[in-house]
Amino acid sequence: MSIAAADPGAASPSRRERSSMLPRIGSAALLIALLLAVLLAGSLWVYAGLAVVLGAALIEYWSLTRLLQAPAPLWILFPLAFALLLRDRLPGWLSLEVILAVATVGGLSAMVFLRDWRMSLLRWALAVGGSLYLGYLLGYYPALYLLRQPDPNHLGFGLVIFVLGAVWIGDTAAMVVGSRFGRHRFFPRISPNKSVEGALGGLLGSTLLFALFAPLVNLWFPHNLVLGLLIGAFSQVGDLIESQLKRTAGVKDASHLIPGHGGILDRIDSVLPVAALVYYYLRLNHLT
Repeated sequence: MSIAAADPGAASPSRRERSSMLPRIGSAALLIALLLAVLLAGSLWVYAGLAVVLGAALIEYWSLTRLLQAPAPLWILFPLAFALLLRDRLPGWLSLEVILAVATVGGLSAMVFLRDWRMSLLRWALAVGGSLYLGYLLGYYPALYLLRQPDPNHLGFGLVIFVLGAVWIGDTAAMVVGSRFGRHRFFPRISPNKSVEGALGGLLGSTLLFALFAPLVNLWFPHNLVLGLLIGAFSQVGDLIESQLKRTAGVKDASHLIPGHGGILDRIDSVLPVAALVYYYLRLNHLT
């Protein structure tokens, strides 16, 4: 007789699964409440909230670069990432071109004087790349939020909510479908638990949610459908990008900051590439 069978108080697998989901659900509910509060409070609070998220994500990213034996210089990573996040609110003379020029010329020049000069170029590249990956891409969310000005009907608020909602519904659908029906591996060397079936479920979930709700922010067929497909596809690409970084560093989660979810990077990886795609799609199709 097995130990589990001999112990009448032993939890069944389904009970253990339910108990393990409780921290995840509770954390998600708290995060959603905070998100809604920040978006309702206005643009200043949106930037403040993103600054907090970016700071936590940068710490996790820096920790991953340390595990790669090439820690990104903090004096490049943090100032550059925050400058890229706030690029639309900086003085006119401090343009994106100036910021990148300083980071390139100044950063590379300073790295020459490091004691371990053999790693200087890689460390600089990780700092600049991490700043673009996190600060620059997160900066498209306030751009979406403020895209339509004046905005008496709060369409920017709704647009951000539906974009994030499509990503998170897609993540949930991918997890549910993949756990029940997943048979064929999807990028097994990067993320061995993902399946083709889960990816298709996630794509369908994101597409349906955005296609159904985007008309509330004046995005109609076929744009709501196309954007739903783009969000569903590239949110999964974002997840694979971070999975690749974590696998290279040899860790499962970026940190344990959020119960049931891992770190900030684990929570925002899917949303990072999406806002830029939506922003330029709307601009290029004159839908602003």
